[in-house]
Amino acid sequence: MGLIAASAAAAVALVAGGRTRAVAMLVALALAPVVVAGDVWDTARFVDLRESPGHVAALAIAALAAIGIVASMLRRWPDALPVLAFAALAFRVPVDLGGDDANLLVPLYAVIAGGALAVSSEAWRKQGDDRAPVPTLSGEWLELAVRWLPWLLGGFLVLYAVQSAYSDDFSRAVENVCFFFVPFAVLFTLLVRARWTPRILVGVLAVAVGEALLFALVAFGQFAVGEVFWNPEVIAANEVHTYFRVNSLFWDPNILGRYLMLVMLALSAYMVWAREARRAWAAGGACAVLLVAIALTFSQSSLVALLAGLLALAAMRWGARWAIVGIAAAALAGGVLLAASGADLNSIKSLDIRSSGRASLVRGGLELAGDRPLAGYGSGSFQVEFQRRFPEDAVGTGAISHTEPVTVAAEQGIVGIAPYLLLLAAAAGALLAVPARIPVARSALVACFAGLVVHSLAYAGLLIDPVTWALVATGLALARHPVAAVSPAPARDRVQPTPPRPAPAAG
Repeated sequence: MGLIAASAAAAVALVAGGRTRAVAMLVALALAPVVVAGDVWDTARFVDLRESPGHVAALAIAALAAIGIVASMLRRWPDALPVLAFAALAFRVPVDLGGDDANLLVPLYAVIAGGALAVSSEAWRKQGDDRAPVPTLSGEWLELAVRWLPWLLGGFLVLYAVQSAYSDDFSRAVENVCFFFVPFAVLFTLLVRARWTPRILVGVLAVAVGEALLFALVAFGQFAVGEVFWNPEVIAANEVHTYFRVNSLFWDPNILGRYLMLVMLALSAYMVWAREARRAWAAGGACAVLLVAIALTFSQSSLVALLAGLLALAAMRWGARWAIVGIAAAALAGGVLLAASGADLNSIKSLDIRSSGRASLVRGGLELAGDRPLAGYGSGSFQVEFQRRFPEDAVGTGAISHTEPVTVAAEQGIVGIAPYLLLLAAAAGALLAVPARIPVARSALVACFAGLVVHSLAYAGLLIDPVTWALVATGLALARHPVAAVSPAPARDRVQPTPPRPAPAAG
């Protein structure tokens, strides 16, 4: 069943016919909860639910009502889909699933399901191939990236489901497929086929900035009163540490830091390309507020990712030469700080202390990958295998890898890491293929993607973060539809050109 759901989700991005794709979307989204229910059927929490049919019925009615409202809204205002999707990316709801607490993207799932229902109902009235032709791009490899990106995404999704068959943690693989890959593949397709206009791009940025400022204000309030929400581990750590970490409305301070980092990069892209000084100053002021909030998270990975994204932005705005200068300066400053801290880079224990155990996770993950280099231990198996092999190093870290490429190598081997790296290259190529005449969108997408990739090396979660799929889908849509992105059909979305002045009369 999980493989069928993954295959249907992969087909969503690949099939040509509108009706066929509509069926694939609905099948994938319908099978995902069924597969999860089958996996947790005998757990105590799910048994309680099965014995409370009224509770289950109430939840089902509420879910269907929310999906119906979203679908009705999007059928009336289809252009609202990108803004609504980006608005829902940050919000997670704590859910007790099978005895374990999970923070699920419930608002985003409602938007995805409602969007799929709205698009499918519209597609059912029409039939034909609505895939956009790949435009002629400036570089052959960019054209290949745009052409092959959906195939690589679909192939990786199906491969992950297949490799879960021999995993010792099948439940973790099921969760990743059904809670992340399947709905995100549908989200990817919806955003790729959305009608992107300058007004929608501005709306997405405005929503993201507004939410980020709200999260920053909540973080400032937490710091002022000395209390945080939700996470008992963060609460306990704040009681013993000399510093105080905030998490705002997020579960994890590092995820809060990542979200603020991404919005800062998008705002910075807007700022460096702004033609009006007042807009640049306004963007800079918002960045300053968000930078203070990031500092209060004490998320080192978010700060490093922010630096990487800014270097990518510098390369997009002023050329690779200035980016190289920035990299050299950052490396020099980092070396000076390491030397001043007295860190012993040859000591795993010293690195572990400074990286909260991540050095041992990386080392152990590489050893696991070396033991089964071809096909790995199976999708979702990293935590189980690490705890089994390195029980002492697993204490205090949860044995959860914080470096996604290492996780993929250990779980899926060469069979998985090769398409994973190709996928990242194709995603970068698709973002670089965005027309240069929309520089703010192009620079923001590239900078945010660079920040996400670097963050995944220190805190994982690249492909299980919906922001990744949303950014790549936006870039692919703008690369495929450059005219619609710059000169949308409605006149109100266009900046009217200034008529030329008449030439002065001779004499």
